[in-house]
Amino acid sequence: MKKENTNYATDTKGMIHFKPGGQANNVAAYISREGIECMLIGKVGNDPFGEFLIQKSIKSGVQPKISKVDQDKTGSIIVMINENNGERSMVSDRGANLTLNHKDIPNDLEAELIYLSGYSFFDENTRTAAFKAKHQAQMMKKMIALDPSSIFFLKEHKKEFLSFIRGITFFFPNYEEGALLTSQSEPFAIIKKLKSIVKYPILTLGDLGCIYWDGKSIKHIPALKVEAIDTTGAGDSFVAGFLAAYQKKQDINQSIKHAIELSSTLVTCIGAHSF
Repeated sequence: MKKENTNYATDTKGMIHFKPGGQANNVAAYISREGIECMLIGKVGNDPFGEFLIQKSIKSGVQPKISKVDQDKTGSIIVMINENNGERSMVSDRGANLTLNHKDIPNDLEAELIYLSGYSFFDENTRTAAFKAKHQAQMMKKMIALDPSSIFFLKEHKKEFLSFIRGITFFFPNYEEGALLTSQSEPFAIIKKLKSIVKYPILTLGDLGCIYWDGKSIKHIPALKVEAIDTTGAGDSFVAGFLAAYQKKQDINQSIKHAIELSSTLVTCIGAHSF
């Protein structure tokens, strides 16, 4: 949704766009777009919106392992865009996806890498799914990627989340999330502290690019200069671009460059699924 200042108790002019979304859904769609096979695990309501998301997922080339829940509705998000800088604020209703639990995670995850949305950690029910997926990946010695997802929820779960991320392969916080988790304000200091917890911390810095640990040294790559219209899904496309490129090249530095290119393209369009 894009709007002017809200007029109290009357109408406000704006533009409303209806798009598929959700963090894991976005990441899966972008990864598939890069030519990498992937499966999406989640839940939707047994309603037209749920069927719409499943069909869009299939059309994107994703293999959806998505259950329909009769007793709940499909999750939805209102995204409000700041027309001055493209930054977004969100009101989220996770709906049926809050019923996701450990029983929905296969006992034999056939994947070379498992991506976890941080949102799955912030609810008692979905947390059981996150723990099982992480355990399954570790048992099979598979790589694990994780995005903290939300500074709002992270503030409530900082201590437990820090414990959970131990053993993660690729960790993708933005600056605010990294600063909160490490109690550091300088990007290099954030990465230095995170690399003692996860194997490869990658700190995204918006229009300043990203700073990361490549296993040997801390590096910085600047962002591309573009006019941001809508930052919705920018972090998701960055993660997906990195994971897809790493799957192909097994090179962190080249994968970071590709992630920046993909996310820079996305912010010039309206909506997370702009392709």
